[in-house]
Amino acid sequence: MSRRRKYRRVEREYVVDYVINKFPNRLRAYFNLRIGPPPQWLVKAYPGLPKGYYASWQRYADAIVITDTGLYVIEAKIHHPKVGPAYLIEYSGLIGQTPELKPYLNRPVHLRLVMPVFDPWVAQTCKKHNIEYDIYCPDWIKPFLREKGYII
Repeated sequence: MSRRRKYRRVEREYVVDYVINKFPNRLRAYFNLRIGPPPQWLVKAYPGLPKGYYASWQRYADAIVITDTGLYVIEAKIHHPKVGPAYLIEYSGLIGQTPELKPYLNRPVHLRLVMPVFDPWVAQTCKKHNIEYDIYCPDWIKPFLREKGYII
């Protein structure tokens, strides 16, 4: 397995583990949900294509969790943490344009970045943009973090 595939697999397992453990009473959870419409320039350039053809150009959230009290847009970052807040800021403008989420838009929206290791600069950026910052480091991910040199 390539290193890139291994990384993607670990990050997907990580976000699923997080949702299962942090939201035991969730009403619904979506993983890798395409959010918002495809870019207008793309639709204009290639009109009439089936909707699925535009999917690779759409943004997607690692997880979206619906609870009785909120809608949580979750970005999980193991690698390249500094891009996490930017993704969440972009997603916040797209969730209202996502058909699957329309029934839940009356709930407060929470943008949440989840990482296994604290980064003070990322924490500061999250605070500045009202993004919840959660450190979640289950035991099973620690060997991977050691292999990458993120922890000792």
